[in-house]
Amino acid sequence: MFNYYWRGPLLERVAIRTITLLFLLPIMMLGQIRDHHISSTTEKYFNRNRTAPTLISTDIVNDLMYGRTLKITIRGHRNSENQDLGFAFGAAAAIANQASTPFEALWVEMDIRYKQLETTIAVAPAHCSIDAIVRKSRSYDSWWEECLEIL
Repeated sequence: MFNYYWRGPLLERVAIRTITLLFLLPIMMLGQIRDHHISSTTEKYFNRNRTAPTLISTDIVNDLMYGRTLKITIRGHRNSENQDLGFAFGAAAAIANQASTPFEALWVEMDIRYKQLETTIAVAPAHCSIDAIVRKSRSYDSWWEECLEIL
C-alpha cells in the first residue's frame, strides 16, 4: 500500500503534466511568427492604420555589424518624419517580439520625397526596442536617445 500511494499519484501527476504540455506546445508555437510570414505580417500591420507611412519592403538580413536584422523600408511624409519613423520601429518591435527566431537589430530606411529624394537610415537593438515600445519597461524618450542610432 505504501508503494502504491507514492507511485500512483506521482505517475498521475507526471501524466497530467505531460498531456498538458502536449496540448500547450502547439498553442505556444502558433503565437510565433516564422521568417516566411514576417513580410505579410508587416504589411498587415501597416495596412491596419490609415495614418501609417507607405511600406515599400520588408527583409531579413544577416548584417556583419548588427547580426540578424529586420529591415523595413518606408516612404515617409515630410511633415511627420519622427512619427513615421516611430511607427515603423513600433511595427518592427512588435513583429520581432513574436518572431520564432530572435532578431538582434531593427533597421528602418525612410525615403522622403521633397524636391529630391532624401533617405534616413536608423538602427536600434531589438531587445532595447522591444523593452521600450512593446513591454514599456523603459521610456520611449530614453529609447530614442540611448538606443536609436541615425546613420
